[in-house]
Amino acid sequence: MAAFPVMMERDRKREGFRVCRAAWLIGVSVREYRELEAGTRSPDFDTWNRICKLYGWPQTFVDSPT
Repeated sequence: MAAFPVMMERDRKREGFRVCRAAWLIGVSVREYRELEAGTRSPDFDTWNRICKLYGWPQTFVDSPT
């Protein structure tokens, strides 16, 4: 997803977190968090769940059929 890194940075700043605080809250190293936010690394399933909980994102961005 192309917008993922932009969303991470936007929401981190909106919450007032520094990179080190956001990394600690989702349980990754600062280096890994920076890679996630830069878009050079993709989160594993557990990390994705923690990111979604931290920033209030849905688990999936796929529209459900109505």
